[in-house]
Amino acid sequence: MEAGFFLEPEEVATLTGFKTPARQVQWLRTKGWRFEVNGNRRPIVARKYAEKMLGCGVPEQRAYAPNFASLQAR
Repeated sequence: MEAGFFLEPEEVATLTGFKTPARQVQWLRTKGWRFEVNGNRRPIVARKYAEKMLGCGVPEQRAYAPNFASLQAR
């Protein structure tokens, strides 16, 4: 079974250590996590973001950086 885009409510509870949404929101804010609150007042966290924050995500591709040194006159 493939994991969804967002953490499941049980995963948010495991992550934060709290079952109540208000306490989960408080924990996420205190730790500086990015999240949204859905219509049911539950915090939702993107799975890839959580993996990145926990240090177990796939490293991001390096962005292209121009080599300005090669443009200098010789």
